Amino acid sequence: MRRVLVVEPDEQVAEGLKRSLRPFSNAWELRFVVTAAQALAAGAESDALVCDATLQGIEALLLEFKTRLPKLARTVLAPLDVKPDAFARLQALSHQVLRKPLLPTLLFDLVERTCSVIDSLASERLQTVVAQLGDLPPLPATYSKLSQMSQDPEVSLDAVAAVVERDPAITAAVLRIINSAYFGLPRRVASVRETVRYLGIVPLRNLVLTVELFEGLAQGRRALGLQQEALLRAYAMREILGRSVLAEQAFIAGVLSDVGSLLLVSKLPVDAMAIDKAVEAGRLPWVVQRERLGCTSAAIGAQLLARWNLPASLVEAVALHHDAPRGTSTPNVTTALALVSAVEWSLRAPESLRREFRAAAEELVIAFPAASIESIGRYFGRADEQAA
Repeated sequence: MRRVLVVEPDEQVAEGLKRSLRPFSNAWELRFVVTAAQALAAGAESDALVCDATLQGIEALLLEFKTRLPKLARTVLAPLDVKPDAFARLQALSHQVLRKPLLPTLLFDLVERTCSVIDSLASERLQTVVAQLGDLPPLPATYSKLSQMSQDPEVSLDAVAAVVERDPAITAAVLRIINSAYFGLPRRVASVRETVRYLGIVPLRNLVLTVELFEGLAQGRRALGLQQEALLRAYAMREILGRSVLAEQAFIAGVLSDVGSLLLVSKLPVDAMAIDKAVEAGRLPWVVQRERLGCTSAAIGAQLLARWNLPASLVEAVALHHDAPRGTSTPNVTTALALVSAVEWSLRAPESLRREFRAAAEELVIAFPAASIESIGRYFGRADEQAA
């Protein structure tokens, strides 16, 4: 039974939550507290935390749990009118931020999903495969530097551009990507300074991550193909969530979705070649990966992101992008990446399986009224062409 700690300062709201969650009493052992201090005392005995965003001291509480109890699944319930900067801070400290009001069944399913991801990343088989990979790469240096700079409201765009321009290879690759047909700029960009003025710091930082990750870890045709596929997913993610507070994570999630495959190509080439051969014969890659390795490249990638201390919502999105969270569709990064993956494989999978992926996509796309399967699919309809 899952031990779930609910922190709700409003007694009336707490009573309502108790009633609404009563149907799940066979799966959840619920404990309700009112203050952050009470939550701190009870956290070590819990598997999951559900906390109202109005709690006094919530950010300090989440930071303490993130540091001291990283395996505690942290869910925040926030009002619809929460400001974007507050939303971003809460998101950085929790596994997921859910908008109120929401159905009890949805809350139950999403918390269970997060707990399942945390459990899967701790599995012995995954740890064995990760150990076989040897030393995992650190968070890319230029991306890390730009992330720090993006937190400074006084930082100049020229200073940001100068960091990128120190590396001619990164500069050339960023300009190649920014001027690709899929990025859709109305005119050609000739310099990093022009790029950062046109796009801003965060989009430039995301492109740098793409370059450092793929061109730094592996070379050759397979690595280039993985980079191209990742960018196509990132562009599709930008279309789905590009105007929301989740825009930054949407693009990065697309870029990082197949980082586990990149690690297999670069660290375990014999296994990667065998898996590719099975895929060419019409099998799904994650099915073959489970048979051969005991885990999937999605789980390997999520493990790397967790070690980089990237937001938990990104880790979850990458871990689950082949396991579409059907029936619990909510407009977040995890659902968006699952949708993109379902659309992609509805076009790429063996004919006998395409209908199944199409059905998954039709269920997931409901969460995004501005998106359509056709608009997402156009990215993968040209998957054999280079984006540059």
